[in-house]
Amino acid sequence: MSIYNLDYFFNPRRIAVIGADNLPGTMGYTVFRNLITEGYKGIVYPVNPQSDSIQGVEAYKRLDDISKEIDLVILANECGTNILELLEECGQKKVKGVILMCPDFRTKVKDAMRVEEEIEKIHRKYGFRLLGPNTLGFIRPGINLNASLFKRKLNKGSIALISQSATLSIALLDRGADKNIGFSYFVALGSDIDIDFADLIDFFGVDPSTRAIVIYMQSIKNGRKFMTSARSFAFSKPIVVVKSGKFVESLEIALTHSGLLAGEDKVYDSAFKRAGAVRVDETLDMFYITETLSKQRRPRGKRLAIITNAGAPAVTAVDGLLKSGGELAEFSEDTVKQLEGNVPARIIRNPLDLISNAKPEDYEKSLGIVLKDKNVDGVLVMLTPSLGAEPVETATKVARLAKDHPYKPVLTNWMGAELVREGREVLNLQGIPTFVTPEQAVRTFMYMYRYDLNLKLLLETPQTILNNINFNKERVADIIENAISEGRTIPTFFEASEILSAYEIPVILTKKADNIEELRNAIAEIGYPLALKIDTPRIIHKFREGGVILDVRDEIEAVEGFKWLKRLAEEHGDAHASVIIQPMVITYGYEIAIGAKKDPTFGSVILFGTGGNLLEALEDYSIGLPPLNQTLTKRLMEETKIYRYLQKYPYYENILKKLEETVVKFSYLISDFPQIKEFDINPVFITDSEIFALDCSIIFDKTAPKQKTVVKGEFCPPHLSICPYPVHLYKEVELKDGTKAIVRPIKPEDEGMIAALLGRCSERTISLRFFQRAIDLRHENLVRFCQVDYDRELAFVCVVKKGDEEKIVSDVRLSRDPDGIDAEMAILVEDEWQGKGVGKALCSYAIEVARDLGVKRIWMDILRINTYMIGLSERLGFKKDRVEEDSIKVVLHIDST
Repeated sequence: MSIYNLDYFFNPRRIAVIGADNLPGTMGYTVFRNLITEGYKGIVYPVNPQSDSIQGVEAYKRLDDISKEIDLVILANECGTNILELLEECGQKKVKGVILMCPDFRTKVKDAMRVEEEIEKIHRKYGFRLLGPNTLGFIRPGINLNASLFKRKLNKGSIALISQSATLSIALLDRGADKNIGFSYFVALGSDIDIDFADLIDFFGVDPSTRAIVIYMQSIKNGRKFMTSARSFAFSKPIVVVKSGKFVESLEIALTHSGLLAGEDKVYDSAFKRAGAVRVDETLDMFYITETLSKQRRPRGKRLAIITNAGAPAVTAVDGLLKSGGELAEFSEDTVKQLEGNVPARIIRNPLDLISNAKPEDYEKSLGIVLKDKNVDGVLVMLTPSLGAEPVETATKVARLAKDHPYKPVLTNWMGAELVREGREVLNLQGIPTFVTPEQAVRTFMYMYRYDLNLKLLLETPQTILNNINFNKERVADIIENAISEGRTIPTFFEASEILSAYEIPVILTKKADNIEELRNAIAEIGYPLALKIDTPRIIHKFREGGVILDVRDEIEAVEGFKWLKRLAEEHGDAHASVIIQPMVITYGYEIAIGAKKDPTFGSVILFGTGGNLLEALEDYSIGLPPLNQTLTKRLMEETKIYRYLQKYPYYENILKKLEETVVKFSYLISDFPQIKEFDINPVFITDSEIFALDCSIIFDKTAPKQKTVVKGEFCPPHLSICPYPVHLYKEVELKDGTKAIVRPIKPEDEGMIAALLGRCSERTISLRFFQRAIDLRHENLVRFCQVDYDRELAFVCVVKKGDEEKIVSDVRLSRDPDGIDAEMAILVEDEWQGKGVGKALCSYAIEVARDLGVKRIWMDILRINTYMIGLSERLGFKKDRVEEDSIKVVLHIDST
């Protein structure tokens, strides 16, 4: 049994409730009553040594007294010292899943942290899945299964709700029940010792009854696991998150500017964007955005048109829209002409303010014209129940028109209560999102836009901007190792600048001096004006501590400044500190900050923004998760005001491209060295033709591995939450005809070559690989083929050269299940290259890598007419597992020793 399987957990045949009782108001009474009164078809066994029957059902003294196998055990007794004994009993009974409720676990249980560790050991020992402790349980309305403490019945629907707070869950469910929101599942995680967000996203991602996943989150334990699961299903199902604790200060004190500013909430924001999820600010927004995404298409932009019969509410909507970063759509000339004379509006503009008693036909004409405007990405239709208004008839016409034009989202705001209630019901029944306030409507529109933007980011194919660059990793490794071996976690400026230079990040001409003679020699080479800085790991923020002297213009100033800095270093306990001498930058330009820090949840993150002394004051910066390619870097930079400002000027175009390349290089550096805890390059100075670092500081993590490592069974360095491109898996092979080829992992930039490969393959070859006669070669499909999550999918291509031209002639991929134990393999070889050993070379290498990663079983579905592939599978060691009319399933069991 795989401990990652949750099918039986949420669809149990037999449930035992330990602690079930006859006392209303207790956990045991509530959960047992919910199970036996809501129509659940499974068998429920009450276990209570003090009673012979529970709520009319015969009770068992101990779990072992039940002769049947138990799928799920619910520990509904009060938290006590026998938790561990009961879990041992569950393990020995070979139950498959356990819900450990125990509210306020860490308050009620003595030495709770140690007990949690023991609970985890028992669950690992026996392999059962565990929900809790401190959980409300779960509900699956579709099968009338309420294994929770929530007393109301939920409607069946398509939203899976995951909450980390048991107490807030009750309020959320109560609200959902009142609003008739339908749920496919509700799960309260509690302490998530075992089952966590990632497990549930994986489960709900393939669940046909779930169309959207809604999460209330306080924190994540394993950032990388969450990112992998969320990225896997972001395209197919919306993932909506409310994350509490926006303003909680980090418990860890950061030393650099980047470490200080890259706070927890900013990092979570960046992670959600990178995962393709959408974050909302309020709990009710979770339901609004989820309902709307399930009913309407996502807007392709942020330009909203507003149609209303009242000016004041429309102004409120506009204020909310602009505050959220949206735009008021500007009607085209054609739209204005069509509206003039056809609708009762004094001025034709957006918002389109119709008269207070506008008729349903007026709304219908206005909406029909506005929806056709290419400058409009979505429409908000507003109605107040003024005298003469017809809420129901207007709703009917708006709903019909919106369904006839599904390519743009239509949101509605029928303001009021009883007077518009029937109109709202009409809209709801027709699948048109309707909101009580204009603020809710425009917020939801912007959430939809951001969600679409996040998905677009995942779909973009990056350019290759760094060709034939060989970074000097050995030099960086030596500097880090030497510093840590000497007990230093903070290197000197010269060591830090050498690290930058090793990754081809330019640093301003810099000299150092330990005495007056060396100072004069440096001045002779650099000239005036110059800047003097102290170089000691004891002073991180040089400017703040008085360790920087600017605009030195003669020898007297230089010598006095030198002496001052040396005394400052001595006062900080470093009598041997050097003084840095740099030319004073008098050219007009801008200061940028680039930095990194290790986040405890998501690993290394990268900061970009306005630098210099204004970094903390302006807080104009954005956070990204490495590895960053060209596209991701550009989007990171576009989030800042400084970048958007410089984009306005054509003469900065080339230097912004170089700045983009610099951030990509920095991302490589951070990805390659887990020992880097914090890194601050501030400022990076840019002019219209130059870019160079003026200052930098680093803090090393001496507990990190000495080099980027891949743990057995993993495909990603432990300090990153997203796997970098596995360049170490390049391999040169020789085919049967002597052709030299490269086998390597696929990369996003391969989209063009993959399209060409599929275009060259015959219809038969396509059919044998994809079980269909043709492949859609649109960008949206190709990008998913090329942009793989290396944590989940091993995709290798065979590349050959003809002259200077490279082309891909074959593709093999292993798609791993979330547990990492099983994987499906499939291969495509171009017709011209079949029979030359390409297929065997690729498959053999994929199996070899899979073995190193801990995969135990590989399977393939092969059409029975594909005799070549059946023969190749036999030569590779696969055995027939299932034979059907048209296909054969073959399985390879891998010995990982």
